[in-house]
Amino acid sequence: MTEQRIHRWLSQFDLPDLDLAARVLDCVDFIPNEQIRTAFKNALDSFPGWNKVARKRKGEWRFAAFSSSAGESGDVMLQKFRHANNLASSAYDSLFAHRSELLKSNLGSGDHIVFVDDFSGTGSQIVKAWPEMAEYLPEGPDIHLVLLGASRKALDNISDNTGLQVNVDIILEDSDAVFDDACTRFTDADKATLSKYCKRTGKKSSAEFAEDGFVIVFAHTCPNNTLPILHSTGSDWEGLFRRYD
Repeated sequence: MTEQRIHRWLSQFDLPDLDLAARVLDCVDFIPNEQIRTAFKNALDSFPGWNKVARKRKGEWRFAAFSSSAGESGDVMLQKFRHANNLASSAYDSLFAHRSELLKSNLGSGDHIVFVDDFSGTGSQIVKAWPEMAEYLPEGPDIHLVLLGASRKALDNISDNTGLQVNVDIILEDSDAVFDDACTRFTDADKATLSKYCKRTGKKSSAEFAEDGFVIVFAHTCPNNTLPILHSTGSDWEGLFRRYD
């Protein structure tokens, strides 16, 4: 992130709206790599039965990305999770599995599978992927999902519609979503102005980004549930925290 890039982003706002743009930046919760490492270490340390020493573990353990296809955020997070917990050595290779390898792992009662991803804004993608994920684990192991962050609504959705036990470092409430009525950091006039700029990013209506109003940004990427003006880039807008830089 450079000063020039910030100025270029700010220049897209009309002069009367520059103060509002600056206040949006003031609200951004940037999660650095150090905090990510700490969150992943604390998550694994909190699981009963886990031990880095194989003979001291209770049951079999596997770690996998919660990704529906290769190259998604879960793959990046799994690597960060592995390094955060000092499991990068080849001696621990057997603990890490691709989704397609889980079925032959024969994990059953008393065993554990830990899926890893970064953020869930609504829980819908996780709920949608759950039936296929569950097919790989028919014998009933404990199934955990480690997330860096999630909204309260996403956690409720996951709890109601999957068998995942979620461990999350940062929980966002309704008041953290800019366009939610519970958010008091911005006035109704501010929200209307931000809505106008969000539409410039390519969203067709306010309803389409009503759940994209968070201001959380990770060191490795910006969740797509974050305000579109922060990450979206198109013909009429350049995001500040682009998702695929």
